[in-house]
Amino acid sequence: MVITGYDEGFKNYMDMMNETGFGFAQVWPLLTSGFLVMAVTVELMGMAIIAPASQCDLKTNQIKMTALNCSAFMGVVVSLYFWAVLADSYGRRWVLLLSTSVSTCVSLISALMPTFPLFIAMRFCVGLFIAGPSFAAITYLAEFCTFYHRRIVIVYMAMFQGFAMIYCPAMATLFIHQKWTYDLGFIVYKPWRFLMLLNSLPGLIGIFLLIGLPESPEILLCTQRKQKCIKVVKWIYRVNKRKELEWEVEPEDLSCPGYRIVDKQTCVELMNQGRPLFKKPYVVPFLSSCVVMSGLFFLGNGLGIWFTDLRNRRIDEDLELYTICENMRRFKEYYSNLDGCQVTLQSFRDSMLLGATYLIMFNGVALLLRYISPKIIVVALLLLCFLLGGILPWLTHETATSVIFIIFLAIPNCLIALVSGIVIEFTSADLRGKAVCVCILIGRSGMITGTFLVGYAMDANCELTYTLFGLYALVTFVIDYSSIHPMPNGKRPTPRAECRQLMLSEAKMIIKK
Repeated sequence: MVITGYDEGFKNYMDMMNETGFGFAQVWPLLTSGFLVMAVTVELMGMAIIAPASQCDLKTNQIKMTALNCSAFMGVVVSLYFWAVLADSYGRRWVLLLSTSVSTCVSLISALMPTFPLFIAMRFCVGLFIAGPSFAAITYLAEFCTFYHRRIVIVYMAMFQGFAMIYCPAMATLFIHQKWTYDLGFIVYKPWRFLMLLNSLPGLIGIFLLIGLPESPEILLCTQRKQKCIKVVKWIYRVNKRKELEWEVEPEDLSCPGYRIVDKQTCVELMNQGRPLFKKPYVVPFLSSCVVMSGLFFLGNGLGIWFTDLRNRRIDEDLELYTICENMRRFKEYYSNLDGCQVTLQSFRDSMLLGATYLIMFNGVALLLRYISPKIIVVALLLLCFLLGGILPWLTHETATSVIFIIFLAIPNCLIALVSGIVIEFTSADLRGKAVCVCILIGRSGMITGTFLVGYAMDANCELTYTLFGLYALVTFVIDYSSIHPMPNGKRPTPRAECRQLMLSEAKMIIKK
């Protein structure tokens, strides 16, 4: 059946949440979700350092490194929708605890794998479970906040990607070049394996913080656990205000818009719960968001996972005289004349600067969101991304090349959180987890495409590969721009007004049903 009564039941819930204000009850989930997002980033993007560092021990070449970089992402794509269905049916917190705990254990075990086939299989298994926090963290956090605060809080949560991108190269700088080894019999334990242990720390911190938190109040409401929902709202009020909520509300006074209850849910029924996303009124904005998300992952992660390796493919002598592609060809020619396996990772400075740029951009976007519609920000930054991508392969100035490359990668990674926030706003609670999940799933597919493109085409035609990434930014810009429909008076609404319009349109849709 479909629960209606948005004007009364859900309005009562929204009024209660508005009374709770903003405070430590939102900061705590923000830190928790931030560390979980950091864990996802470290596990997935950390292979950018592990893959080239392990090539001598695992006897890998360029093709095997490409497969290794993609292995965890493939696991994410396979299992993501399954976790989304569980999160929307049974709760966000349960999914976060289970998936993060198992992925952390599997990651620690993968560091002990002696051969490449076993190692890549375990990394695929890491992806199967790290898929849970990759989408559930953002929906869990959003449902602790009011509509007005959601966009900004989600951007601040995404800032932890920047911390992750600083953490990984910083740890690599400290440990990757150390010469110590320990013979364990079945493997020789080296610094790159220890680095994988350090990569598990954000996940462990996130689990520890999550244990003390309750379930999301909105998902409790929408899964008909209304009494628990009321208790969580009162907990939020008590933590923020340091006093008890005096507002008395009965469970029957609350309802969740559009939520469907199936008494006996078969596997097919569970998997079909996302079908409303492909019908009016969701289908157009949802599919547009999915295509844009695919482009953002293609640009930011598909090329980004190779960033550390690409910035180390250079010969420092006469560096200013050559473009980035010419330097790569000089590097390949130099190392092809050396005997034996060579680990070529030398500097992680640019990788740490990339993480710092993430933090700066996330703060800038958070400020802009107070005054500008998120879609306008997405369009403007994608246009800038296209312009930077067009000139990147033709620059000979090393500092300019580094700065433009870093900004080119930081823009799409910053926009991923923004597009996720847009998806959360136009979907109801029963579809929210699945909507974000499918968007990220399609995005990860774009990332895998980008990773394979770099792995197979960069050595063959460097200039063309970089140009294709720049052109893809233009395609993403055109798609997102065409999905923006002006208001009748030619003006876009403010962020607060957009929230009201989304809520009213959803209410009208439910009343029609």
